[in-house]
Order: sequence, then C-alpha cells, then structure tokens
Amino acid sequence: MILVTGGTGLVGSHLLYYLVNRGDKVRAIYRDKIRIEDVKQIFNYYNPNSLSLFENIEWVEADLSDYFRLEEVLKDIQHVYHAAAMVSFNPHESEKMLKTNTEGTANLMNACLFNKVEKVCYVSSISSLGKNSDNELIDELVEWRVENHRSAYAYSKFRAEMEVWRASNEGVKVVIVNPSVIIGPVDWKRSSGRLFYSVKKGMPFYTSGATGFVDVRDVAKAAVLLMESDSVNERFILNSENLSFLMFYTMMAEAMNKMKPFIKTSKLLTEIGWRLNLVFCFFARKAPAITSDTARTAQTISLYSAKKFSDRFNYTFIPVKEAVENTAKWFKGN
Repeated sequence: MILVTGGTGLVGSHLLYYLVNRGDKVRAIYRDKIRIEDVKQIFNYYNPNSLSLFENIEWVEADLSDYFRLEEVLKDIQHVYHAAAMVSFNPHESEKMLKTNTEGTANLMNACLFNKVEKVCYVSSISSLGKNSDNELIDELVEWRVENHRSAYAYSKFRAEMEVWRASNEGVKVVIVNPSVIIGPVDWKRSSGRLFYSVKKGMPFYTSGATGFVDVRDVAKAAVLLMESDSVNERFILNSENLSFLMFYTMMAEAMNKMKPFIKTSKLLTEIGWRLNLVFCFFARKAPAITSDTARTAQTISLYSAKKFSDRFNYTFIPVKEAVENTAKWFKGN
C-alpha cells in the first residue's frame, strides 16, 4: 500500500489522481477535512469519470508533529510519497515553518524505519540546492553553501533533506526530487496559484530575474517513475524550462486575457518596496505580500538542469506554456 503526505496540496492531489487511476491502493494524510473537497475538484477537472476512483482513497487525519500517530498511519505501507510541507515567506512564521518541515520529516522518517517501509520519495525544492553565478546551470552536483543568502523556507527544506539522508543511512531506500516552480491547478491563495491570482488582479510590474518552471503533472509522474525504478539514494532536479519572470508573467496574462506586465522594477525599487510593504502590513496587521526573500528572488537569475532525470528515463517535460494554459483553464472554470 502507498502513503501520500500532503494529499490535499498541489503535488499531493496530483499524485493521488495519478496513482488511483493506475489502480494503486492509496492512503492519504490530511489535516483540514475541507481541503479534501479540493482534491475531488482536481479529479473532476481532469476526468469526471474518475470521481468513482476518488472514493478508493483511504483518508486519515494526522499531523507530522505526532510521531505515534504516524507509526499507526504507516502500518502496512510499502511506499511513501512525502509531499507535505509548510510554505511561507512571512518572517513571523519562519520558526514555525522550520520546526514543521524539519521535525515533521524527522518524525515521518523515524516512523518509516519503525514500520520497515521499503522506499520513500521526498518532494523537496530547488531552494535547497546550491547556487551558481547568473546564466550558469545548476544541477544535482552544485553543493549548498552556508554563506549564500537563504530564505527560511530554503533552510527548512535543506534540513528536511538531511533527515531523509539520515534515514537512508539507517536502512530506508530514498529518492529526492527537487522541482522548480510547480505550475498546476490549485487554490488561488496557495502555492503557485498566488502568481495567477496576482495576474488576475492586474500585474503591471516585472523584474529582471529568471528561474525554472515545471508542470505538476510531470512532478507526479516523475516521482512514481523514480519509486518504481532501481534509483536509490539519489536526487533529481525536475524542470521543464528556465524563463525570465517577464516571459512567465506574460504567458499567464495571455492565457487569462489580462494585462501584460510593462513596467520594469529595478533592484533598488524592490528593496524599497518590500520595506515599505512591511511597515504598511505591520500597522494593518496583515501578512506581507512582499518580503526581503521574495524581492531578492525576483531579481535573481537561477537556471536549472533536469538533464539527469531526462536522460535516465528518456523523459520529455510538458512545455511551460501548456502548463500555464492548463492552469488558467482551471481558474477560469472555478
């Protein structure tokens, strides 16, 4: 039997769709029961006939902070897809996120060891990888360096990876995937859905940065391919294309029939902007829309190579334009 953590999230929901449509027996962890309806909408979006398969998912309520509950949940489980994570760039949530992502992963891996789980796929992030100079591709061999500026989210994913590698040394077979920015159907206010939401409201500004993007359907398929392969104790970057933020936001605007960005913001303006936004949000008692981390990322060029995975499995990723159009179609219908 298979366990999926973060079953109601962007990656988790697509993993569930992919697995149950193959006829796999799946158990999924949730924390908020209302979010299960989001997964049902995903199934209905891709194939209304799959709703009957949705009933085959065994949903269990659990929190990664509760080790003994995880021991129970992992009984009779052979494979685990660990897609649960807290994602936040709000500086006030940094400690909570670090604790949630690191200790939660440690608890899960310990429970996997206790229950003799055969193999684990950890869905990490490109944020946990090392950095190169602009326009130089980052692959799996680029090492993390402490002296590089890192967001709290990046630290949390890096430390979570350390727990996965630690468990691999203790006997659990593991693979780690490092997806770039994941594009796919999700709630407006979650994951990359927030990017589409900003375009929907009107986004006239763009920055000089660039990064990688990948379709969530590719992430789900790649994770399953790796779990069923002989690949063990390795990491794989999952990335379709590297695009400037201008190109990506233009794609979203065209797909949603909204205004294209046309005002370039300099590094100085973004640095001023996040500081002003922080002051405003402090008095308004709101979470900041722009932080020092997001501002710097928006001006950074980080390019990623998925050659290792593509060569290993002779795999062709879905073009980003198709991923954007698929997601825009979802938002228009919801």
